Amino acid sequence: MINIQIRFLNFILGAICFFSLSTFSVYAQENAASEIQDSFKLERIAVVNINKVLRDAKATERVRALLDNKREEFQNDFATREASLLQIEKDLQSKRSLLSEEAYRAEVAQFQNEVASIQKEIQFKRQAIDKAFQEAQDEIRALAAEIVAEIAGSQKLDVVINKSSALVFRQDLDITEAVITQLNERTKNARLEIQEE
Repeated sequence: MINIQIRFLNFILGAICFFSLSTFSVYAQENAASEIQDSFKLERIAVVNINKVLRDAKATERVRALLDNKREEFQNDFATREASLLQIEKDLQSKRSLLSEEAYRAEVAQFQNEVASIQKEIQFKRQAIDKAFQEAQDEIRALAAEIVAEIAGSQKLDVVINKSSALVFRQDLDITEAVITQLNERTKNARLEIQEE
């Protein structure tokens, strides 16, 4: 009888230990899960319209104005060269009856080579202008991203999302104008150049 009681007592003690350990394990798991959830909790969110920032920034306006000036210079230069080519073509047409067939073909080939060279130069300059604009936009975008990160840090924001990714949000969460203001301030004395390779 004592042997049965000892076994029963051991069984009860084992059950109590097992129950205590399993309860502790569940509590530890719940506590760990709660800590993980707390680390991913988002309390402070902001929205920025990065396209509007790039479009409305004064630096973008200055880059566009600079590129427009370059385009105008390029078009004026091209217009002068085009007029020269038209005159060469006209002179070539008038020489046709005066030159031998071989001499005429040689001058036509030279004229065509000059036209092809100018077309390549035009294409190159257009690509250089487009590339310069894209590089300037990339620099402005990078600076805007820095400013967004600084605002997020100073306002202790958990996340900042692009407006295009947000379907609905409160307008007081939008930091776009603050980003534009800071971007304009930082770039007001920036020197902009177009590199023609």
